[in-house]
Amino acid sequence: MHPKKFFSGITVLMISTLILGACATPTAPPPEQVTVVQTVVVAGTPQVNTIVITATPEAPQVEPITVMANWGGDEEAGFREVLDAFTAKTGIPYVYEGTRNLGVVLRSRIAGGSPPDVAMVPRPGEVAEYARSGAILPLDGVRGDEILPPDILTENYSQAWIDLGTIDGLFYGLTVKANSKSTFWYKPASFEALGVEPPETWDELMAIADAYLAAGQTPYSLGALDGWTLTDWFENIYSRVAGTDMYLKLFVTHEVEWTDPTVVEAMQHFAQIVDPPTKMAGGVEGTLSTGFIDAFNVVLRPDPGAEMYYEGGFMSSFGGQNFPNLVCGNDYAFFPFPQINEQWGKPVVGGGDLAVVFRDRPEVREFIRFLASEEANTIWASAEKGAVVSPNKNVSLDVYPACTGLEAAQLTQAASFVFDGSDLAPAAVGGDAMFTALQDFVENPTEIDRILRFLEEVADRSY
Repeated sequence: MHPKKFFSGITVLMISTLILGACATPTAPPPEQVTVVQTVVVAGTPQVNTIVITATPEAPQVEPITVMANWGGDEEAGFREVLDAFTAKTGIPYVYEGTRNLGVVLRSRIAGGSPPDVAMVPRPGEVAEYARSGAILPLDGVRGDEILPPDILTENYSQAWIDLGTIDGLFYGLTVKANSKSTFWYKPASFEALGVEPPETWDELMAIADAYLAAGQTPYSLGALDGWTLTDWFENIYSRVAGTDMYLKLFVTHEVEWTDPTVVEAMQHFAQIVDPPTKMAGGVEGTLSTGFIDAFNVVLRPDPGAEMYYEGGFMSSFGGQNFPNLVCGNDYAFFPFPQINEQWGKPVVGGGDLAVVFRDRPEVREFIRFLASEEANTIWASAEKGAVVSPNKNVSLDVYPACTGLEAAQLTQAASFVFDGSDLAPAAVGGDAMFTALQDFVENPTEIDRILRFLEEVADRSY
């Protein structure tokens, strides 16, 4: 054999081997050393030439997922526990982008063609906006090849949470954390002394208030200095008077006007709380000059000024801070905001954050599926800092403090859930107008028509 042909054969083998090594898949990497055996006939005698070539294939490139949210401080710390667990489990790195101006930043990034892979959006109205503009992807868009397979979703979430993230028949938003504003605080010992049980219906709540008045005690404490507490009252009442569809038509689309008979009926129910003013700690003046935390303190202090307080589940943290000797779940607890119309039951009014997807790739799919899992939600619910209440129904209630566990049970078992209405409405309506109108109402509960005409005038200019 001619020497040039011999070395030519070796060269072909070396090149072939290197190509094979470079093309090997990450799941089945080639061995570190590849041995090539070349048999050459020289002068009629077989001669074995062995060439050892070492080839190291390049490691597969894993693109980090980018996640944007408006969380900082403890909230961010709790979420990072979830992100770190995801990376440890999958080997996929992440980049977290925190901003307090999430809506503004997201719109700018979308317009510039560089949105994050995933964003945590706190308003369902924004989720609908992004979905209808084509900016985000349906998580159940292609049957059999869904970003989030339906079985993972239904195994971990009740229908209320699936409905919340569904826009025009497709599922876009996975609710990753939530809170309830349908919690009515009371003291079990006070109820026991009065001889009553937590009410299931509005009429039962009115009977308890009357019993307190007859016993010389004040039923309610309201922190109406903070106008948003009054909007929370109205939202719970209206969703129970008219149902969640009418609720959304009032706050989101303004198909229902503020002068509608259902709104008038809700305000008439609200009047039963503030009229006569002897039902409220401090009367009208005291109610309008007391903030939401101080109003809760009025109920929990050793010389209580009232026996019941309505506001969200987050109040348990203030109770623990201000009255460390009291035990939430024993010394004070909550019952679900009572039913008014049997047809609508007890919708849960609250808030939360929804994960939405801008880019579909394998790493993102793994993250969304992890985020929907019992594992991820348990980590987040039990985080050292920034623990959340999870809507995932498989998270054990044992991971929560007592009252937070009750809130989690209310959320996971909710038949229907609606976001805080004042947050769904334009800021001009859900902010200043509702705040001032309902504070006016506390002082003038018989002037419902005038107050609702004012709200309708503002709404008519704002949608």
